[in-house]
Amino acid sequence: MKQKDLLIISLTIFLTVIAWVMLELKSIREQTPTDTQIESYSLDYNVDTKILKVLEEKKP
Repeated sequence: MKQKDLLIISLTIFLTVIAWVMLELKSIREQTPTDTQIESYSLDYNVDTKILKVLEEKKP
């Protein structure tokens, strides 16, 4: 092979890899949810004091 042929093959492989990486990054970015897509919810909890009193009365 001539040096020109090797250069063309090398450039083709290099550009193919660059295009592949760019497409993968684009697909990852599209799949990652943004802040507005993430659902947030509040945590509401109730503490049952009767259970705490029962636990205090128990002896180890």
